[in-house]
Amino acid sequence: MSIETIDNISVADSSRTAGTYSVSSFTTDGSGTGAVFTVTVNGSGAASISVATKGSSYAIDDTITIADAHLGNGGGASLTFSVNEVS
Repeated sequence: MSIETIDNISVADSSRTAGTYSVSSFTTDGSGTGAVFTVTVNGSGAASISVATKGSSYAIDDTITIADAHLGNGGGASLTFSVNEVS
């Protein structure tokens, strides 16, 4: 199944580096592959995420974790969120 929407984005971390990042390197607790996310981090470290490429083999409630190294490497906690809807 392909990712349609996500939810449960982790809390802001002021150590995250503000910017917009295309992220294809992350971990998941499911078996999905091939997704790409556009992550925008604002000045307070809060992230908004859109699905740029939906990938395949994802399931509702899979948890996605993006390491800070892929978000500017400012020393913030890893960013986590959940798959909310698949098709």
